[in-house]
Amino acid sequence: MGLLFKKSIRFGAMRVNFSGSGISYSAGFGGARINSGPRGTYVTMGANGIYYRQKIGSIQNEHQQVLPTVSTATHTITSASIDQLTDVDSKVFIDELSEKAAKFSLFTWLGIMPMITFFVLLSIYSLSNREIIIEPGGERKIAIIDSYVGSNIRTHPDSDSRVLRTSKNGEEFTLLDESDKKWLKIQFHDSIGYVSKKLTRTDIVRDVRLTRTEMYSTNPYYKWTLLVGFLAFSPFLFFLARQDKKRFAMELNYEMDDQMSNIYKAFMTNFADFNSSKRKWQYLHSQQNQDWKRNAGAGKLINRISISGVSAHQIPIRHFKTNVQIPYIKLRNTHLFFLPERLLVRRGNKFAAVFYKNLDIENSLTRFIEDDSVASDARIVDYTWKYVNRNGGPDRRFNNNKKIPICMYSIYTLRSATGVYEIICTSRIGAFDGFSNYLKEIGQLQSLMHHGTQIS
Repeated sequence: MGLLFKKSIRFGAMRVNFSGSGISYSAGFGGARINSGPRGTYVTMGANGIYYRQKIGSIQNEHQQVLPTVSTATHTITSASIDQLTDVDSKVFIDELSEKAAKFSLFTWLGIMPMITFFVLLSIYSLSNREIIIEPGGERKIAIIDSYVGSNIRTHPDSDSRVLRTSKNGEEFTLLDESDKKWLKIQFHDSIGYVSKKLTRTDIVRDVRLTRTEMYSTNPYYKWTLLVGFLAFSPFLFFLARQDKKRFAMELNYEMDDQMSNIYKAFMTNFADFNSSKRKWQYLHSQQNQDWKRNAGAGKLINRISISGVSAHQIPIRHFKTNVQIPYIKLRNTHLFFLPERLLVRRGNKFAAVFYKNLDIENSLTRFIEDDSVASDARIVDYTWKYVNRNGGPDRRFNNNKKIPICMYSIYTLRSATGVYEIICTSRIGAFDGFSNYLKEIGQLQSLMHHGTQIS
């Protein structure tokens, strides 16, 4: 483990920090401190508030509120364009993250791809295929036992010679020679035998030609060239991997006092509580239902999909370093990363971020007619029928009119003035309550922060 050292010298409001990673300069007042150094962004979180130390960038105007487009027929539930979602406080952070994500990998394009090309071309010009004949095929003369009692197969063309085996009627053998007047010479397994001509008949069959393909080297130095190529590429790949690590490296550090550390533990515990819900869905579309009779009496049709990935920690890009866990939810075409102070959104290689003070989370209960299997932690509050009458009873005109449970679920709507709009549903009531309440409290704390210094 390497030696670590850190020393600070103060000049009034200015402080110079010396450490093993380099020299950084910081200045601040009123509880907020701005830091510019080689190790990335630092966020200090404590009982007195949240303070951000990082490079100051140009501040652009606030985004205008972007409202999702709503059709009178179908209501699409999705966030606005990723380019519009970032709030003004996260502009510099997102610019740096997007810049890192947009870079091409030296390791992949200058290392792996040329190496694969080299090995493929070497193999094309050094290897060839040849055909190995297993069975030659063609016409073959056979001897067929033509006696209901069978025939003895002897070692020599003599009725007094030893019997190898007694063959059955209709059994076939390859005919080797029929020049003898009384005996036929046949192929018997890996040896040779003789059967009487009186008890056999001959015929001609056509065998299928059996072959297999074998790859062989036409270049006597192929293996050596392959080895030399591998040894030549290995240090180059190692060098490119280290260069990629430097180019993609982004560090986000959080400094928390004891009280904030305890709150953060609750942050992770509450997210684990959400993840423990047996079923989690993302809403995609909602539509008013006109044909309620054939849809179990539902007044609204919801198009939903199961949330495919939830993790207690997931980094947004390779070589992203942080000293905390980042809860993660994978939606369709959208990835949500919950940093301690802001929501990070990813689509493809584009990012956006919204501080929790700019994020609204609404939670409510909904009755859902569940035509799929019911989750074990779901609460069934009523039943209906697949085809219903106006009075709510079953429509007897339809066969197989099954009874359908009505479940009570929790739904959570995430919105921001910049265009974030996602709806998450959980089978267990209140599964996301604790986590969403934490995000709201952090947002309230951010709103009360001292704004004497612009943060980014």
